[in-house]
Formats: sequence, structure tokens, C-alpha cells
Amino acid sequence: MEPGEISGGKIVIEPDLSNAGPFLAAAMVTGSTITIPNWPTKTTQVGSHYIDLLSQMGADVAISNNELTLKGNGVIIGIDVDLSEAGELTPTIAALAAIASSPSKISGIKHLRGHETDRISALASEINRVGSNAIELEDGLEITPGELVATKWRSYHDHRMATAGAIVGLKAPGLEVENIETTSKTMPGFEHIWQRMLDS
Repeated sequence: MEPGEISGGKIVIEPDLSNAGPFLAAAMVTGSTITIPNWPTKTTQVGSHYIDLLSQMGADVAISNNELTLKGNGVIIGIDVDLSEAGELTPTIAALAAIASSPSKISGIKHLRGHETDRISALASEINRVGSNAIELEDGLEITPGELVATKWRSYHDHRMATAGAIVGLKAPGLEVENIETTSKTMPGFEHIWQRMLDS
């Protein structure tokens, strides 16, 4: 077989849908509207589960012309969900559960014990630290919202733990996220983007 010419081509690289989670959650917490451009209509990314999950938790979510628009009303509903197929979304969902109006149960995420940190244990510890109640299950969490206090949210050098703390901080002014720069693993400059969002 003879070598052929190298031919160019075009391929569309999807944005990281999981990274949209904290910003979608922020709109829910603050009762705001957010539009994410270039949201694919078909994808294999687990971030696509946000559409159903956040709808169940009280948001109005719609996709039109490759844009996802979420409208929040400031009220977050607890959820009972198996996240075995979307485990990386757990920190965002758990953060929302910690400030919801009713209890939540997240199951099917035993594999998260082997991520950057044991995310089940870490989430339980930090949710309890800020005043809500989290019970650590073998494969998940039971979360009952409580009266939040402004304290330090430890990030465990885990980017998803850091963004979860940023979400909770929207309801606990003065809460400090330890080592927010760890978010640079997947979103360099997250803290500046987050601050611009809050200032807008």
C-alpha cells in the first residue's frame, strides 16, 4: 500500500458540558436566567444529564438553536437520583441539595471514592461543616438542608469539590473556598469568571 497525501478536514470539538454545571446551579440559586451557547443537541457527555436533573430540582430548562437556557426561581427541590451514569455531576447536585427546600438522596456513586479524593466522604464532611446534614452511604449520600454558616469549605485539591463550595457560598455569604485555584485543572481562571458573573 502506497502512502497517500495528507488531507485536511474539519471536526467540531464540543465544549465540556460538565463545566457548565456550577454556572447553571448559580442561576438556580439566585433565581436568574443563564444561556449556554454551543450546547450540542446530541452528545455522549454526561453533562447532558444536567437538563433532566436540574429540571427535577425546579429549574426551567430548554434548548433552542444550540443554546441551553435555564431559568431559576430561587427555589431548589430535593431529588432522589441514581447518578451511576453521571457520577462526575455529583458535587454540583450535592451542593444544590445542601441548600434545597427538601431532602435528597444520591446513590450509585461508589466509584467516586476513587476520584481525586473520596468525593462521597469529602462532600459529606463539607456539607456537615456548613450547617446542612449529610449522611454518608456506601454508594452515595443522604442530604437534609440546614441553616448554613459561613466557614471554610475544603477543596481537597479537587476541582469539582472547589466548584461545589462556590455554589454553596451563594447561600452562605462569607464562605471561603480553600484553594479555589485547583479548578485550573479543567477551567483555568474559574474564580475570575465566577466573580465576573457575580458582579454582572
